[in-house]
Order: sequence, then structure tokens, then C-alpha cells
Amino acid sequence: FTSDHGDLAGDHWLGEKEYFYESVMRVPLIVADPHPDAAARHGSSSDALVESIDVVPTVLAALACNPRAHRVEGRSLLALTRAGESPPPWRDCVFGQLDYAYREARQFLGRQPDACQGFMVRDARYKFIAWDGYADQLFDLRDDPSEFDDRGTDPALAGVRERMRDRLLDWFATRKHRASETLEQVEARTHAHERMMGIQIGRW
Repeated sequence: FTSDHGDLAGDHWLGEKEYFYESVMRVPLIVADPHPDAAARHGSSSDALVESIDVVPTVLAALACNPRAHRVEGRSLLALTRAGESPPPWRDCVFGQLDYAYREARQFLGRQPDACQGFMVRDARYKFIAWDGYADQLFDLRDDPSEFDDRGTDPALAGVRERMRDRLLDWFATRKHRASETLEQVEARTHAHERMMGIQIGRW
């Protein structure tokens, strides 16, 4: 049982969902794993950082199906549900993105439809948000759980912002962009046409 997003419902004097506040980003997730190895975790809760993209690999793993590694992102939650009392090391941050091009806010702000994106990375303490065309934001979720104090320009947290921005860049660099071919197919096709003709371009 889960949901695709939360709703502000008046938080920050706002409604709807097009934001990165916790009331939008945090959603319920209840996993019923009937496997005997999950018995020790039945009825328990977890503070592990999970993402909606974890649902597909979880279902595939439960069905003993191998996910297509070149397409499927996320991690199987069975590593948590069947971990007994000692869950394995898990991810230390989660990511999110939004596009408000279809919202009235775009016109109010005078933005073009291709310049309305925002990207978020959140770890156990901080949430960093990078907006297209606007200043970065940073919230300390430990000291400011309601996210009212934007520390995006606080010199004392410059190192935190740099670290979180680097995590966003790492995320961009490792996303799955080649969905039509497996890694093995790419490997097999690399320079295949040149080898067939006896031509070796760029070979060191």
C-alpha cells in the first residue's frame, strides 16, 4: 500500500503537491511480505530511506524475476523486509524532481516551459533543492522539521550545500538512459561493424 505523493493541505499556507516539502514527498508505504524469512519483521516499521522506484524491483524480486538492469532503477525492499533484526547497509539519501511547466506559477514567474524544473536530494538530516533559474535551498530537517528556515545562503552551511550538490550530480550521472539495449548487447555491438570490415578506428 502506498501513494504517489502527499498533499500540503494548508501546510505553508499552500495546497496541492508541486513542492518538495516533507508533507508532499513523504508517502505511506506498507509492505506485506508473506515469505518465512520476513516473519521477524512483521508489524515493524523502518526509518530507511526508500523511493517509489523501489516498488518495481521489490515485486520482481518477490516473484524471483531478474529486473532488466539497463531499465529498472531502485532497489528491492526485500533486503529490508527479510533482514531480521540486522538490516543490511542501505542508501543514505533519496532524490526527487518536479516540473511546474503546466502550472499557473510558470506564467506568474515569467518562465518558459523548458525552464521550470527543480531537483531535490535528501539525507537523514538535510534537504537540498536546486531550482532552474533560482537560488538553491537547504533545510535542516533535524532543527527545522517544518521547513520554514531556508539555509540556502547560510555561509556556515556552504560545505553541506556543496556536498549535497555533488550528490545530485552523481545521481544525474548514473541514471538509466539507454533503455532499448542491455549492457551485454551494447558490449557486443561496440565497434562490431568496424571489426567486420577490418577497420580499427580509435584503437589504442
